[in-house]
Amino acid sequence: MSAVLLQTLRMSWLWNVFAGFYLVAYAFWIPGLLGIDVLAAASILVTLALGASLLYDGFAAALGLQYNRRLTRAIPYVRARDLLGGVALLLFVDVYVPSSGRIVAHWPLDLAITVLSGVVMVYYAAAGQRS
Repeated sequence: MSAVLLQTLRMSWLWNVFAGFYLVAYAFWIPGLLGIDVLAAASILVTLALGASLLYDGFAAALGLQYNRRLTRAIPYVRARDLLGGVALLLFVDVYVPSSGRIVAHWPLDLAITVLSGVVMVYYAAAGQRS
């Protein structure tokens, strides 16, 4: 693998931003996927909280890089959050599989970012190390 690709895969702030963005966006798909009920409402809240925490952590780390220091306090349970976020992203891949799904021009890119972000987040959780 090239050095640039490896360096990109090690940018945890970038993958937090991708994962957080997609989880927040996917939270609004949950009612259509599950129907409106208590399980759907809980799923929406968990997905939004998980996505928002990943976005917060990713953007805070990116800003910290600009100022050469951590600007905010880290959110606890990083490994658990990474694992949950990665698994949630990978579960949303099922939305892309049916041929009758939502198809837009950037649909293959959404699928690729969802899969890659999910795999990277699960790897971060398993490895327990972030850069």
